[in-house]
Amino acid sequence: MSSKVALLYNPVAGQGRFKYKLDTVIHKLQNRGLQLVPIRLNSNEEIPNYLSRLNAHEYHSLIAAGGDGTINGVAAAMMRCGFNVPLCILAQGTSNDVASYLNLPAKLEESCRVIAEGQLTPIDLGMVNGQDYFINVASAGFITETAHDVDYRLKNALGRLAYYIKAMEKLPKIKPLQLKLEVDDEKYEEEILLFLILNGGTAGGFQGLLPSGCMSDGMLDFMAIKPGLMPGLTRLLINYQRGGLLEDKNVIHRRGKVFNLSLEPQARTDLDGEKGPPLPWKVEVCPGVLNIRTM
Repeated sequence: MSSKVALLYNPVAGQGRFKYKLDTVIHKLQNRGLQLVPIRLNSNEEIPNYLSRLNAHEYHSLIAAGGDGTINGVAAAMMRCGFNVPLCILAQGTSNDVASYLNLPAKLEESCRVIAEGQLTPIDLGMVNGQDYFINVASAGFITETAHDVDYRLKNALGRLAYYIKAMEKLPKIKPLQLKLEVDDEKYEEEILLFLILNGGTAGGFQGLLPSGCMSDGMLDFMAIKPGLMPGLTRLLINYQRGGLLEDKNVIHRRGKVFNLSLEPQARTDLDGEKGPPLPWKVEVCPGVLNIRTM
């Protein structure tokens, strides 16, 4: 087995601190017999170009260091380039939902042990319109627009609090969206404020948002919030805390393998924290296509 690992890292993720940890990572992986090839990312658009220069047969793993958006960029590029090696994650972002769901360690010592010795866990990916991918969540609506309006400098300064501040600014301006949804040949029409298509069970830092969510079951979960949100916000949060979010009357939930959906008027979209393609979407599950090193 090759001893080379490529590290693709986002220099501004997680308050821009990872670059000061780089020497520590190199040292710890060298002590475990691995040779690190660091690649600094200015944007996710660069990743396919970098992967095209590497020979997958020479690599033990790829490491994505950053938040969920960086992990999405690396995984999507691997799929498009056919770069078939295990993916490792160094959770260094403001939001680390994928790492949290997979119960990956936060400390570098433990993370490096997983990179060197971790077991391979096959996970599903979601595919949008046959060309874009997500590991954890695809979304559109109120929450998505809030996330995209947060300046990265504010996010680095305040962490996840920056999202909540921006959300409070937008609450008075929320307008409903008309959803048309087809799930495995069943059709629905509803007014909603936002939707999420989940591969796992965590999104936006909310642990256990969908307790039954699983990244390796060959299924995706669709969740949407109806316009009755504001008067029922307290109840919604209580139901979430009790693990009964799906029982709330303002929450729509469907499971399936193929989703066709559109919104009127159009809304901005998001794939794992990165801007997504415009609607309408055809979303399909790709079972077990990515191996991630886990504990």
